[in-house]
Amino acid sequence: MLDHSGRTELYVAKATDAPRFGLTAAEVGPALEALAPRGGVLAMITGIDGAFYRPLGAVMVFPDGAAPVGQLSSGCIEGDLAIHAEAVRLENRSRSLRYGRGSPFLDIRLPCGSGIDVTLVPVEAGAFDATLRAISARRHAVLALPGLPSVAIRPDPKMVVFGTGPEAETFAGLARAAGYPVERLEQPETARIDAETAVVLFFHDHEREPDILRMALRSPAFWIGAQGSRTAQTRRLDLLRDEGWDAEALSRLRGPIGVIKGTRDPRVLAVSVLAEIVEAATAPDRASPAQPRSV
Repeated sequence: MLDHSGRTELYVAKATDAPRFGLTAAEVGPALEALAPRGGVLAMITGIDGAFYRPLGAVMVFPDGAAPVGQLSSGCIEGDLAIHAEAVRLENRSRSLRYGRGSPFLDIRLPCGSGIDVTLVPVEAGAFDATLRAISARRHAVLALPGLPSVAIRPDPKMVVFGTGPEAETFAGLARAAGYPVERLEQPETARIDAETAVVLFFHDHEREPDILRMALRSPAFWIGAQGSRTAQTRRLDLLRDEGWDAEALSRLRGPIGVIKGTRDPRVLAVSVLAEIVEAATAPDRASPAQPRSV
């Protein structure tokens, strides 16, 4: 908050009751892990005026006696934030800053031409241990600190990959390189699958699929898909329908998979399938987690 003289005025805001922003564990976890054992200052983007490449709720931390972790811009404001973080920690009071459009800091510009609001709050060691335990256990969590809007934290999509050959290997490698957790399994294991898991099958021998597909359909996986042609997909569905799986269950099984249909290049298939999974994982109208079921 700024007074009419352009000086930064200190204030303490109230945390909201319900989460206003949402991020993945990968976007928040490393910063919280760095801050938790030491305490320090947490900075959060709490407002965006225009377009900005970082989301609302994005955080950066300044742990006591350690280097900052995270970034709120492409280097435009981090140095200034460090100065304010020192003051926030010393005074033990929150501080609100405006950068870019509408800011009194005329020497700090955002190339995008937008304005952002950043709130810095002092944090004591152990302030969000429960949040970190939930993140570690792949549970949904909420980051709620006095002076900040609450942030819903969801587990990152996990890829459980079945199959052999270059398609499975290339997909698993690409997903890992993108920062997603990946597990390669040979046998169906329902316990390895949660509601934030995508189950992907890469088999040329489709007779190896049925047991895995049954397991996947009994699980709460948000995405299930298998490599193959439309003919292969029809045969899968017919087999499962004959076993008693209803239309609602069968609608969860995707195929042919990927946003680029008909490709035979493992690299293109990997990019194509990962794009489809990430799109499903981040869809704003995504359905509630499926309930495990059996036939």
